[in-house]
Amino acid sequence: MDAPGQSERSQLKNVLSRNLTVSVASKVLYMVTRVFVPPVVLAYVSMEEYGIWAACFIVIGYLGMSAFGISGAYVRYAADLQARGETGRIGQLISTGLAASLALSLAGLAVVWCVLPWALGALDIPTHLTHTATVLILGTTATFMLDLNLGAFAYVLQGLQRLAQQNVVWVVSFLMETVLIVVFLHHGLGVYALLLAFVCRYLLATSLNVYMCFRALPGLRLGPRQINREMLRLFYGYGAMVQVSALLGTFLYSIEKVLAGFFVNIRATGLFDIGEKLPMMTSQVFASMNESFLPAMAHLGTLDRHEEITKLYLKGARYTHMITGMAMGFLSAFTGPLLTAWLGPRQDLAELTLIMTVFCLPYQIHILTGPASMYHRGAGYARRELVYFILQLILVALTVGLGFWHWGRQLEVIVGGVAASMVTSALVYIYYSNRFVAVSAWRFSVSALLPGLVPYAWAGLVRLLANPAVAWAGADRLPLLLLLATAGLVYALAAGTTLFLGFCPWEEREFLRRQLSHTVRSLLPGRRTD
Repeated sequence: MDAPGQSERSQLKNVLSRNLTVSVASKVLYMVTRVFVPPVVLAYVSMEEYGIWAACFIVIGYLGMSAFGISGAYVRYAADLQARGETGRIGQLISTGLAASLALSLAGLAVVWCVLPWALGALDIPTHLTHTATVLILGTTATFMLDLNLGAFAYVLQGLQRLAQQNVVWVVSFLMETVLIVVFLHHGLGVYALLLAFVCRYLLATSLNVYMCFRALPGLRLGPRQINREMLRLFYGYGAMVQVSALLGTFLYSIEKVLAGFFVNIRATGLFDIGEKLPMMTSQVFASMNESFLPAMAHLGTLDRHEEITKLYLKGARYTHMITGMAMGFLSAFTGPLLTAWLGPRQDLAELTLIMTVFCLPYQIHILTGPASMYHRGAGYARRELVYFILQLILVALTVGLGFWHWGRQLEVIVGGVAASMVTSALVYIYYSNRFVAVSAWRFSVSALLPGLVPYAWAGLVRLLANPAVAWAGADRLPLLLLLATAGLVYALAAGTTLFLGFCPWEEREFLRRQLSHTVRSLLPGRRTD
């Protein structure tokens, strides 16, 4: 019989493994729907209208920065209270957070209302689309503010390590949104179809998360009397540090679209949105693995299990980087054929190809910073993340500023400057963080960094061999899809085998096999794994 400590560690590993698998699977499904949406939308709306829709998410992204600290506090301290056996106090945590986020939401709405006329002029929105832009921005802002507040229930579910349940809600909501987009477009609603589907998605997700949270915490009590000063300090202490980091992080995550909109034109914003769609969505799939590390590291940190945190950090970085590298390597090598098969032949394909090819590696290295950030947040030192974002902001300002001065306000300058800044700042931050986790630079480079770069060599070789077939297929989408499927299979087998046999020792291969087998069994209905 296992000792109590061993049983608890085994249970934590099983929960983490299941959360990772479900999170990645749901993100893959989400990526499929997001890849499906742009070609359908562009058949009904212009690139300028699509650029306005992309700009809406820049706006709500910045508004979301006002709640990142609050959401991080929900996850961090819900996990902490659960580890201490004090789940009865989670009602105080939610009530206090709702009071804090309500004030931020009202302030955010007021700011958007005041600056909207200036923003429309700065983005050089065509006169005939001014009304459309106003409706889209205000509609998405109001909807997002609802999620800003009631999203508390989803964050608490994350802290309780119920990511599998929360992901079910998310999957149901975005699948419904995808169906509604097609239906509304077919009925002639144009770009407003995207807004209506977006509203329906958030209303459904919010309702289900509230229901799931009350089921997970029987006897949960909320209300003004539950607001607690001690809890408020958590949001404005720890939460404030997460807030500042998130403020810079969200700004930098969309900075190329902002620069394109202000210094080139609104069409360039749409080009960046589409050109980065595949690498960004791919990175978000594997970023979901990092989301599982925060509650686990917070739980282990509360119990002072520092050795287990170090192992989790290194393995998390290693596996995340290898898997992300597998996907990004193929995307970077087959960018042209992928875009043609996805969107069809387009006049702006060369610009889209440049954006997508260049941003594959930066997004991959950005995901590699995830375990470091989750470690700092779980340990209560979120301020260390500022090293990453401040350095990246400085580098973007220098590279793009000098590029504009030398070559003019060109899209290519923004692409090169932002991509180089992302990679450099991420690597500096990772090796800075390794000191706190007690992982040497050499050990991290060999174990985590190098394996994730190996797939690029295989991708280049497969693309070289496939070039004659690519030239033969031309712009015919069906042959291109068959070619991509064949090349992808060959690449996956070659690169996957190299990583599994060449970079994973025997004990890791056995661990991965057992964890995969256990997770698959746990997801089958009627099967017990405890």
